Amino acid sequence: MGFNRAIGVVWMFLGLVVQVRAQVPEQYRFSLIDINQGLSSNQVKCFLKDSRGYLWVGTIAGGLNRYDGYKLKVYKYQSSDTTSIISNDVTRLLEGPDGKIWVQTLQGSCVFDPATEKFHRNQEPFLKKYQLPANSNIEDILKDREGNFWFVVAGQGLVKYNTKTRSSVMLKNAFSAKSNLSSNFISSIGQTTKGDIWVVHRNGILEKLDAKTLKVVERNDEIFRNYSQEALDYALTVDSANDLWLYVRESAVGVYFYKSSAKTLQHFHKTSAGLQLTNNLIRGIIEGEAGKIWIGADHGGINLVDKNSFTVQYIRHKEEVEKSLVHNSINALYKDNQGIIWVGTFKKGINYYHKNLVRFPQFRHQASLPGSLPYDDINAFAEDEKGNLWIGTNGDGLLYFDRATGKYTHYRHNPADANSLSNDVVVSLLLDRNKNLWVGTYLGGLSRFNGKTFTHYKNELGNPRSLSDNSIWELYEDKKGNIWIGTLRGGLELFDPTQNGFIHSNIGVGKFPIHCDYISAINEDRNGNLWVGGGFGVDVFNKETGKSSYFFHDPKNPKSLISNNIKFIHRDSRNQVWIGTSEGLDLYNEQDNSFSHFTTKDGLPNNTITTILEDKEGQLWVSTHSGIAHLMIRKVGQEYRYSFRNFDEQDGLQGKVFNENAALRTRRGELVFGGANGFNLFLPKQIQKNTAAPRLVFTDFQLFNQSLEAGKPVNERVILAKSVSDTKEITLEHDENVFSIEFAALNFIHPEKNRYRYKLEGFDKEWHTVESENRKITYTNLDPGHYTFKVMASNNDGVWTQTETQMEITVQAPFWQTPLAFVLYGVLGLMALVLIRRVELKKRETKFELEQERRAAHQLHELDLLKIKFFTNISHEFRTPLTLILAPIEKLLKEVHDPDQHHQYQMIQKNAKRLLNMVNQLLDFKKMDVEDMKLSPSKGDVVAFVQETVNSFVDLSDTKNISLSFASSVEALSVSFDKDKLEKILFNLLSNAFKFTPAQGRIEVELHCHATDAASEGLKILELKVRDTGIGIAKENHKKIFDRFFRDTVPGHMMNQGSGIGLALVQEFVHLHGGVITVDSAPGAGSCFTVTIPVKESIKKADVIEAVAEIQTEQETEPTLAKLRPVTFADHKPVVLVAEDNEDFRFYLKDSLSPHFNILEAKDGKEGWQKALAFLPDLIVSDLMMPEVDGMEFCKKIKSDPRTSQIPFVLLTAHTSDEKKLKGLDIGANDYLTKPFNFDMLLSRIRNLISQRELLQKVFEKKVSVQASENEIVSLDDKLIRKAIKYVEDNLSDPELSVEAMSRELGVSRVHLYKKMVAITGQSPVEFIRKIRLQHALQFLEKSQLTVAEVAYKVGFNNRKYFTKYFKEEYNILPSQYAESKLAEKKDA
Repeated sequence: MGFNRAIGVVWMFLGLVVQVRAQVPEQYRFSLIDINQGLSSNQVKCFLKDSRGYLWVGTIAGGLNRYDGYKLKVYKYQSSDTTSIISNDVTRLLEGPDGKIWVQTLQGSCVFDPATEKFHRNQEPFLKKYQLPANSNIEDILKDREGNFWFVVAGQGLVKYNTKTRSSVMLKNAFSAKSNLSSNFISSIGQTTKGDIWVVHRNGILEKLDAKTLKVVERNDEIFRNYSQEALDYALTVDSANDLWLYVRESAVGVYFYKSSAKTLQHFHKTSAGLQLTNNLIRGIIEGEAGKIWIGADHGGINLVDKNSFTVQYIRHKEEVEKSLVHNSINALYKDNQGIIWVGTFKKGINYYHKNLVRFPQFRHQASLPGSLPYDDINAFAEDEKGNLWIGTNGDGLLYFDRATGKYTHYRHNPADANSLSNDVVVSLLLDRNKNLWVGTYLGGLSRFNGKTFTHYKNELGNPRSLSDNSIWELYEDKKGNIWIGTLRGGLELFDPTQNGFIHSNIGVGKFPIHCDYISAINEDRNGNLWVGGGFGVDVFNKETGKSSYFFHDPKNPKSLISNNIKFIHRDSRNQVWIGTSEGLDLYNEQDNSFSHFTTKDGLPNNTITTILEDKEGQLWVSTHSGIAHLMIRKVGQEYRYSFRNFDEQDGLQGKVFNENAALRTRRGELVFGGANGFNLFLPKQIQKNTAAPRLVFTDFQLFNQSLEAGKPVNERVILAKSVSDTKEITLEHDENVFSIEFAALNFIHPEKNRYRYKLEGFDKEWHTVESENRKITYTNLDPGHYTFKVMASNNDGVWTQTETQMEITVQAPFWQTPLAFVLYGVLGLMALVLIRRVELKKRETKFELEQERRAAHQLHELDLLKIKFFTNISHEFRTPLTLILAPIEKLLKEVHDPDQHHQYQMIQKNAKRLLNMVNQLLDFKKMDVEDMKLSPSKGDVVAFVQETVNSFVDLSDTKNISLSFASSVEALSVSFDKDKLEKILFNLLSNAFKFTPAQGRIEVELHCHATDAASEGLKILELKVRDTGIGIAKENHKKIFDRFFRDTVPGHMMNQGSGIGLALVQEFVHLHGGVITVDSAPGAGSCFTVTIPVKESIKKADVIEAVAEIQTEQETEPTLAKLRPVTFADHKPVVLVAEDNEDFRFYLKDSLSPHFNILEAKDGKEGWQKALAFLPDLIVSDLMMPEVDGMEFCKKIKSDPRTSQIPFVLLTAHTSDEKKLKGLDIGANDYLTKPFNFDMLLSRIRNLISQRELLQKVFEKKVSVQASENEIVSLDDKLIRKAIKYVEDNLSDPELSVEAMSRELGVSRVHLYKKMVAITGQSPVEFIRKIRLQHALQFLEKSQLTVAEVAYKVGFNNRKYFTKYFKEEYNILPSQYAESKLAEKKDA
């Protein structure tokens, strides 16, 4: 029996207990920067943190990199740019005075100016500025504690530069003085905490200089004597204890340690006794924390030497360890002013370390490390009296962690052993006051472990005292030692030790009231009330009194519980109850039974709370699904203030999400949080806050999304004279108002957690807070003005800068809005006011004089007006007698048959016409002064017109025995011109030619037509030349002859009969035509006057078929209509009223018209109006100028009175101006004739007007009869019109469609068709055809995609211009514009 028991014990220890050695987790975890983050090369050679706060990284083959915590800006060699870096192989970086960076490369040195971002390959200006030896090489630079710079000059000793006095002191070797340097070949330099300077010479001698006296106060030559007398490149590091650490660059000699207090030297290498290095080729030495010396070795990783124990820890790359050293070949080590250690590797980029980068020690499973955590997924913790930890895993049983020995003891479920753990999924742990470990499992029930055996409690059918559910979610021991169990589905259980069973509480039944069978959290308040939370709120009850409360989420009550899904309940040292839920953290307010809520809006990283712990300082640590939040509680007066500080995976946490219940505070005050990737165990006080406010710089300025570079012109001007980091003011033009500003806080400890506040004064009304990923701020369309961009930053722990970093930005106003412009406006305004004032004063001063002059001028003006009126009246009076002369003479010429009398009458007629021309010329001359002359163009054959005018001078040429000829380059030319004015031009030119050409002379008239380059189709140049062989004109008088009243001198045998106004009129008429007149003449050589005017050729015959047809129709129809009413005589003759104030002229009209009409006479308009009302004549002929009532007023009365408005009215006048004619026609006159006139023309016009009146009367009668019969008979007119429309539409595209063809188709005569069309539609047949064509053209333009020309031909127009003309007349819009407007409407729709 004893033997079997012994065997069982052996099996238990062999099968159930597995002890492994735990290893301390990796202490040094590094962050990484490589080419994936923008590094130009992974082969890093050197570092420099400059005075601005930027980190500079020198690489091999990658040039120079500037790092601001977010981005890397790369500077590379460019062969085309002499201001670029001299080489891409950077070996060393040194900062000198004024922030200049001295760059050493494999191809030489250069100096970088951060302000201009330019590299200076010529160092002489800087050597001269800092009083350094010319043509020297700077090997090292040290900035001492007082701000002075020490330059190590190759082979020339040491130079100290005082930045305050801007002076330098040269320190060199002197054999005669032992207090001077022992050689000029210094390799490296360093400074002690007391300010003394250590130098190491290339021969290995160490010397310490007094920084004030500059004397050598200590010297050690042990390296020189015992190890090497070669000239080597030593590197020197002075640690915080003022001890020296030396190595030789590019030489495998290990490390020399000089203890300054004992003045002893030690040599460490791979095989040295005690402290052994991983490699003798050293790349860098720095001191991390005090007494911790980091030694970087080639292919040896980092040797971390503890000076206190002189032990070494090796930091190497480990593939399975997250964030381990990335590469074992170290190229450079550097420690910046933040305490960050930068490690440059040979092939893997940059590692950097700071204790605040990875703050939380992590325990996790590592397969290659047998002593690591056996299993990662942790669900629960408990601590025994020894400080060791019980750890419940999610699938690998129970772990016991002996922290003293670092061993893990493993307990697993063994189905073959009833004494083993009931299930490997451990959900909750509790170590009670009796040192029993209670283990709650998933589906395995509850186990109690006394250190030797497990006692199991499970649900047993038929046993009311057994466990209600086998999934245990929560375990809690109250003040009285009662064990409470929360289950997954069985409600709340209370362990009854007397019966070794359980007291049940479920929904609605059991001893204690609960509202949910899922119990996830249990705790006890200071009054002994038990708080039980689960899936439906929190139940609070007193075990003794039975009094209970229930808290749940009420959407209508904002102070109710924030969520019913309870994750954790914690009572803090202030007896406040905190409840973690899936929607935030709640604090219970006992006074009013309400809850205060904390969510992500208040600073929580996530609203799902998993556990809550309190540290020894009374601060809370809350695990969530997004890391851990440190809830800092401060009491201010009687109130508490709360703030959050959040941590995530980047701080070293095991993961983002932490498991429920997986949290514990140890007796030492450590906090333990577990999750799926192991657990974190830490002392809260060691999680130090980064109290250094970051330095803030501007890193980029973009204009229209294009980064500006220092010194480079944009839009032909330089906006950034310096780098944006050094720029305080920027001025932009008014059209450069879209820009972006980028900034960075130079905090390299989790820069992604930096936060920023910015404000653009003058635009933003309040500060804006952004995260680090939104560091570029863009502004668009700013108004001109002055703005100040201000920005503040906080570091990763929320420490804000005290002052803003700012940049002044000025958006220039356009010139018209600048102050100078407004000053100019003001000056101009003042000048205007002064000028106005002076003008007003001048006006007042001269007012009296002006008034006197005005009176005199008024009198003169009245006199001039009287003269002009007299002159005009006389001229008009001349025209009436001339009419009385010309009209009878014309009659006599027709009647007389005696040749002698006929010749005499012709002479009278010729001289009367000449006199009439002179009168007309005088009137035209006065019009130029008094009236605005205008062209009255009409179409005609200009060749025939000119020839006819020239032929009128044939008699004169015969009389004066002067040869007259006319020649034209074109046979006929139909153009639009003013016949009256062209006739006067020719008359004056020919008259002058005949005046000044002697007998036997020659006058030639030539007419030419020239094409033009103008875009207008049909535009021609008409050239008219009048050439004579007269006396000629002197060259100096060529321009004067066109002046008014100029008369040239003539030979004595001739007399100048001219008035000096003829050529002036000619020039005026030519200018009215838009032409020019020139003269080519010389005394004795004759003259040639050339008139050049532009004319527009009329439409060709082929293009005007329809127009001709229409004109012919109307011309043919008029006589036809006139014949409808035969001329009657005696009592049936039409009655004509003649109103004329000149008795002789009135008698002449009566005598001439009486054979054809019955004549009524009136001496003026008044009498004419009375007789018109009394007799209602068939037609009225009236003079324009009459006393009492003139012709205009008389006509207006006739046409405005319904009784007489239908009477045709003919005006006779001596006025030849078109304005008078137009005015007469506007008031209703039917015709207008100027004196003198041809009587036959007057007679014909009177007859036509009377005939037209009779025709209209018949048309009106027909219309009335048709309308009256519409209701009784079918309209034949409608049938005719429909048939006509159909015929036109069937032949729509035929350009030869004529009225004759349509009349034949409709079976009526052309005259009958004309009358019908006019009577029914008010349109002639030609207009009717054109109307239908245009209507169809409108549809084609709207609905088809045809061009205007194609539409014109499709509807029967064979000329696009002709089509365009009639289309615009009909619809008041060009066809192309109409088509475009319809296309635009379709697109909009």
